[in-house]
Amino acid sequence: MPNKKLWILHYNTSENFESERLLEVARANGLDAELLQPKYFDVIVSKGSVRSIRYNSQRVDMPNLVLSRTGSGTNYFTSALMRQIEKFNIPVINSSASVLGVKDKLLTSQMLAKAGLPIPKTMMVSFPVDSELVESEIGFPCVVKFISGSKGKGVYLCETRKFFDDLMELIDNLKSRKTLIIQEYMGDQVGTDLRVWVLGGKTIAAMKRTAPAGDFRANISHGGHGEPYEITEEIDYLARETAKTMGLDIAGVDLLFDREGFKICEANSSPGFEGIDQYCGTNMAQRIVDYVKLKIQ
Repeated sequence: MPNKKLWILHYNTSENFESERLLEVARANGLDAELLQPKYFDVIVSKGSVRSIRYNSQRVDMPNLVLSRTGSGTNYFTSALMRQIEKFNIPVINSSASVLGVKDKLLTSQMLAKAGLPIPKTMMVSFPVDSELVESEIGFPCVVKFISGSKGKGVYLCETRKFFDDLMELIDNLKSRKTLIIQEYMGDQVGTDLRVWVLGGKTIAAMKRTAPAGDFRANISHGGHGEPYEITEEIDYLARETAKTMGLDIAGVDLLFDREGFKICEANSSPGFEGIDQYCGTNMAQRIVDYVKLKIQ
């Protein structure tokens, strides 16, 4: 019997540790795995044939399962490709709908709030921004975010209204993206958060991340430091419910320390695992491949 076929969708960037590691482990576990870039696909929408997808202009044998590592960078073409694959009842992990859901940070906040889960108070604004309203509803300091992004990119801490007004003026003059999210600043443990991994509905690891000096973003990719953290009942519940609400099989859930426990910052559909492997001794690639093997047809 031929080996089960796995496609790993990814973008060819300088941050390919996870994709290469997944490919290595998948092949070591007997899967016929390939790394594929969405930009080389052609999608032909037809009534029923699975031959409606080409790669490098050539017909390809469809996989048994697709593992998406495109995350917040998922564009319209990639999501359409994923939907076309799902059309033929081929599992895509994470699904196109869940990937697009968590890419939109405001939609994430709306869905989590609807589910009754604790989040920082969040406000959507467009230009011109009413800083008086922001001050009355959110207050300063506050956190400014673009609608989509990952690894701490497009996230700013505005400690004062003057800094906020200057940032809004800069963004407006640059004619940058016009829709922003403003969130209350959770300052109980400045520059720290928790990255919690959920896989197949189970919380499997938690890492406390601490930002480098002079930065409030605790992302490991920005030079942050990690350490193992005990998974309490509250952490387990919040992480699992976040993944469930957002429809994620694989999730990196970021929790912020709050006086009353934790609040959910965001969820990631393609979380990096180099840091958590390093600081917590996990082997996330193997855990993901084990899960894929259970799901594969």
